[in-house]
Amino acid sequence: MEKSLSLWKRVRRWIEARLCRAGFWIGPRLSHSTILGLARFLGCCAYHLAFSQRRVALANLDLAFGNTRTAEQKRQIARSSFQSFARTSLETLGGEQLLTDKRDQRFDFSPGALDLLDRLVSQKRGLIALTFHYGNWEWLSLAWGMAGYPVTVVAQPIKNPEIESLFRTRREQAGHRLVHRRHAARQLYKILKRGGNIGLLVDLNSSMEEGGAFFDFFGVPALTTRVVGFLAMRTGAPIVCSVAYPQEDGRYRVEIGPEIPYDLSAPFEEESNRITRCWLAHCEEVIRRKPEFWMWMYKRWKVRPGPEPGRHPFYSFHDPQRSAMNRSGTES
Repeated sequence: MEKSLSLWKRVRRWIEARLCRAGFWIGPRLSHSTILGLARFLGCCAYHLAFSQRRVALANLDLAFGNTRTAEQKRQIARSSFQSFARTSLETLGGEQLLTDKRDQRFDFSPGALDLLDRLVSQKRGLIALTFHYGNWEWLSLAWGMAGYPVTVVAQPIKNPEIESLFRTRREQAGHRLVHRRHAARQLYKILKRGGNIGLLVDLNSSMEEGGAFFDFFGVPALTTRVVGFLAMRTGAPIVCSVAYPQEDGRYRVEIGPEIPYDLSAPFEEESNRITRCWLAHCEEVIRRKPEFWMWMYKRWKVRPGPEPGRHPFYSFHDPQRSAMNRSGTES
């Protein structure tokens, strides 16, 4: 397949890989105060220069907050979101330092977090850990691994195979195992049945092939994965949410919980949808509390269920084939 790439694409991939390697070399050598300063600067630049992404972020903020936030407040949240993403990216490049020097811990687990994790893991029924693109989701997985709870995580393949290998190596250094998103459900099911732990990023757009359906998120239908409910109902594994909150001193407060209860004796479809609504409600609650740490430039409402835009943002489109799938997640 590589032979079919044009000369320009091969050159571009080579340049991208060299820059990525340079970043992984430089990252661990930067002080954390330098990283925070760079993140503020680069995020601010990206906010002003990346017009398309800024427009998406502001449209998403209009959808989520309506008139409850002023235009200036929304611009500030969007700008902070770009800076938060820049911080996550830079810290990911320097994450190797956390693994090689165990004294360089930047994680504070909230009271009772590890006790809850101990209890859930000790049940030996597997564990479904949920997070989303909030704070530093990459370092959150490092925090779990360094605390002694490695998980199997689903990763979207990176088109550049050399960069894919670099990121895979560093993620697996924390003890995690990676599976690609495509056809991951069967592998995750087997891991849970063996009593293993899995980690899922649950705020990505889903598809018909992945069993997605429309569920309200900030009151607007968004195409959402139902794999969490499906896996839980078929395996009996407990479900727990987790987030890494950025702190002013450069550390992260890691929260584990709440656990999402469910009833295995309930109708499968009905309970699976209820589970999905529960974790979506948790994500929304976390975002509303501190919205600047979510990735607002992501096109979360990309597909809408009907031809009329309604409250959907400008970038949304109607796909009749996708919209024909089960809509039982949406509320009337």
